[in-house]
This record gives sequence, C-alpha cells and structure tokens, in this order.
Amino acid sequence: ATFLLEDYGDKFGTEVHSKLETMKSLSNHMGRLIESLLHYSRVGWVDLAVEEVDLNESLKEVLDSLDFSLKERNIILRIPRPLPKVYCDRARVGEVFSNLISNASKYNDKPDKWIEIGFEEHMDHGYRLPTVFFVRDNGIGIQEKHIESIFRIFKRLHVRNEFGGGAGAGLTIVKKIVERHGGWIRVESQYGQGTTFYFTLEKDGGS
Repeated sequence: ATFLLEDYGDKFGTEVHSKLETMKSLSNHMGRLIESLLHYSRVGWVDLAVEEVDLNESLKEVLDSLDFSLKERNIILRIPRPLPKVYCDRARVGEVFSNLISNASKYNDKPDKWIEIGFEEHMDHGYRLPTVFFVRDNGIGIQEKHIESIFRIFKRLHVRNEFGGGAGAGLTIVKKIVERHGGWIRVESQYGQGTTFYFTLEKDGGS
C-alpha cells in the first residue's frame, strides 16, 4: 500500500486513496503488534544482566530520553529523595521506568500535570522487606472494572488513536520484567484522579 501511494497516489481517486491509507495504517499496526510479541518473548527467556545499579543514574537516562515529550505535555516531575542502588538488569529496569513514566505523562488530561517517582521501605519484625518503588500521577485514572485486566497483552482501555495510541503490550512487558527479577507489580487508581504503580525488584529483603 505504501509503494502504491508513493508511486501512483496522484493517479488514484479519493475512495481508492482512502482505502490504501487504511491498508497502510492496518499494516503498520500489525507490524507493531508482531514487534511487541517478539519483544515480550525475548524478555521471557533472555538472561538478565544483573549488576549493582544506581537507579538515580538509570532514571536520569530514562528522563533524558523522554525529555521532549515530558516538556511538550508540561509534566512536573517529583522525585522526593534519591533512589537506592539495587541489583538488577539496568536496561530492563530502565524499560520499566520508561514505560510507566511514559504512560503517566500520556494518560493525563489535567491542566497541572505531575508525576512522582519514589520508593518505600518497610520492616517486619526486624526483617527488611523488599523495597517498593512507585510511579504516581494525577492523570485520568483507571476504572475499577479494568484494574484486573490492564496487564493483559494487547489490552487497551482507549481507542487506538486516543492519548497517543500504542500496541497495548507495554504493561505486559513491564510485568514480565518485574517478575523475572523475582518481584511483583500492582496498581492502585481512582478514576478521574490518578494512578500509582507499585513494584519490587527482589524476592526477599534482608535483616
């Protein structure tokens, strides 16, 4: 369809041109779906390159890569305190933060948009529980009936072109990365007020 439009687009009538544009759009969407499936598969079996990572450096790289879109949407970033160092796969965990922050900036219709990135530490009878990281926003929120299904692959809560589109595999991949690290991820949300994603990157804490 792309080649036909490029080579003969000026020779087609409006109806044919419209149909070719639709074919091109569907083809591109299918390509993104296939690419997402392949990436999800790789995340599931490729060995993690675990090392001690300063999450502040990793987060800076992520924010630098998202700088244009965050500024374009007038997002205010809140990072109350420096993040800790953890043992993880730097690239994969960077992908987790990138996806969650990107979604938080995208699904926000407030005039004053903000995203908060932080962590919580808890003890249980002298035992350190796994550090809980979070990405919080004041965006559109998620309806309660959709909470359980948001991590399903290709599950979209909005029409494809609304809020920037996407293949609908990002959160599924995020969940897989977190679970590959031995952690868990969950979401709390108030529809119309905002969402918080919590996740850990380890099975157990320490004393």
